[in-house]
Amino acid sequence: MDIKAEVGETAGKIWHLLEREGPQTLAQAKKKLNLTGDLLDFAVGWLAREGKVDIVRDKKGFRVRLK
Repeated sequence: MDIKAEVGETAGKIWHLLEREGPQTLAQAKKKLNLTGDLLDFAVGWLAREGKVDIVRDKKGFRVRLK
């Protein structure tokens, strides 16, 4: 699978996680979806660029939530 397809698929997984369970820290999403850091970052960036998520500062990092 090429990287664009992998990032797109991962973005979908993140979106569904947020829809089911609400806002997540990046660490929570990474653990729940068993992702690598780079792939998670790429996919969250994709969703943010498309205007589907908000990224907010959290005490220890960042939290992602659906718009």
